[in-house]
Amino acid sequence: MSENIKEPLFNLLHSVKRSLRQAIDSEGFGLTPLHMRVLKLIASQDKEYTANDIVQKTLIDKAQLARLIKELIQLEYVVKINNPHDKRSYFLGLSPAGSDVVTVLSAAESRVNEIMKSGLTDQEIADFSRLAKLMAKNLNRHL
Repeated sequence: MSENIKEPLFNLLHSVKRSLRQAIDSEGFGLTPLHMRVLKLIASQDKEYTANDIVQKTLIDKAQLARLIKELIQLEYVVKINNPHDKRSYFLGLSPAGSDVVTVLSAAESRVNEIMKSGLTDQEIADFSRLAKLMAKNLNRHL
């Protein structure tokens, strides 16, 4: 089968992005899905993140991430925390306002996720997740 999977994938990504933006805009935060992704990563409790850690985990361009972090700091959602092991870098943390935003955004993201999964079986969802990870791995090997 030589079906072009690019078009359905672009359509899905565009729909997800549009749905997330609509959910975020309805909350009035003025954030993009990329802001949301960075905030949620900073909020995760698995480790303290530096900007470089986020670049490596998300593959976001360094300059773009620097602008995003600057915007999130100006919005008072993110704070810089001194890195005791490396004076040249800092960890990123959420302010109390940032934590509140992440709580609201997580609920909006969950609603979008449930809408996206509606009508699909657990097996179809598992298959999609497995295939999407494999495709990303294939692409990332060639970067």
